[in-house]
Parts: sequence; structure tokens; C-alpha cells
Amino acid sequence: MELSHKTKLEDFKTLHPQNFRFSVNGGPWLTGQETLKVGSYNALLQTKLEGEHGAYKASQETFESSHDVFRAAFPGGFAWEVLEVYSGPPTVAFKWRHWGVMEGPFKGHPPSHDTINSIGTCIAKVDEKLRITDLEVYYDPTQFLGQLTATPKSPDYGEYKPGAVSCPFMQRTPAS
Repeated sequence: MELSHKTKLEDFKTLHPQNFRFSVNGGPWLTGQETLKVGSYNALLQTKLEGEHGAYKASQETFESSHDVFRAAFPGGFAWEVLEVYSGPPTVAFKWRHWGVMEGPFKGHPPSHDTINSIGTCIAKVDEKLRITDLEVYYDPTQFLGQLTATPKSPDYGEYKPGAVSCPFMQRTPAS
């Protein structure tokens, strides 16, 4: 949550601001600052494979645009929950689920109104204050993106337009 809703690492309570690093599916480590800059969705949807998934290109999205795309697809929210915990501190291994109802379009694909699920595992190393220092995430992004693109693209749901969805608390002006 903090990676999506806070703008300064020093304000984080769950992550160690100076020592945090993040990796997905054995890919390269990102520092806390790098993760914050690209945004949680882009960090999670990067791939170490040649090219990128055709449905979503993390390298072409910004922090803001990535959040706008997923807020549009999940206007009711995209919840995250821990399903099982396998080990305790200082190395915490757990299974998680990210889910929401696709009530809005995704990259030209109309809403399916289905519950979209993404399930994975994490290995989190924590410090003495239980702040995460290392976070390794393992999951199948193609399964997740496949659910979002299950409905055929439609001209009625053109590509996302920046500023179409915004956070009522941020009150920022969309970029031109």
C-alpha cells in the first residue's frame, strides 16, 4: 500500500527506507527509490524475458499512468491479502492474493465484471523493527494479464486517456 500511496521513502512504516530492495521472479533488484519511481505495478510487471507482455508494457508506463490504468480497470479497488504464512521473522515466507472485480476497461479491453485473481508467494527479510529490507516476489504475470485481456478489444473502449481516473485525495491536474 505504501508504494502506491506515499511519495517519500522516509514516510514508510513497513519498509526500511534506506535498505529496502525488491525483486520479481528472480529478476534484478530494485532499490526502494527505484521501486517508488517506477511504481508498484511497473515493478511487478517488469520481465527479465526478451521483450514484454503484449498487453502491458511496463517500460512504456510511468508511476502515474500505471496507477491510472489499474484504477480504471478496478474502480472498486484491487485488494491484497496474505493467505498463508510459512515462516516467521527475520525471514518471512508467505502466499498472497491480489484481487478485484474488473468493472472498468483495461487497455482497450471492455470490463468483464469477473473477479480477477493474482496469486503468488513472497520471501520478505525484516529488520528488528519488522520493516522489510528485502522483498522477493514470485508469481505469473501472464496469468494475471490474461484475465484482464480475456474480452476482445473493442473500439468502444479505446486506449486509456490520462486523467480519466484520479485519486480524489491527490487532486492533481492531468498532464497534457
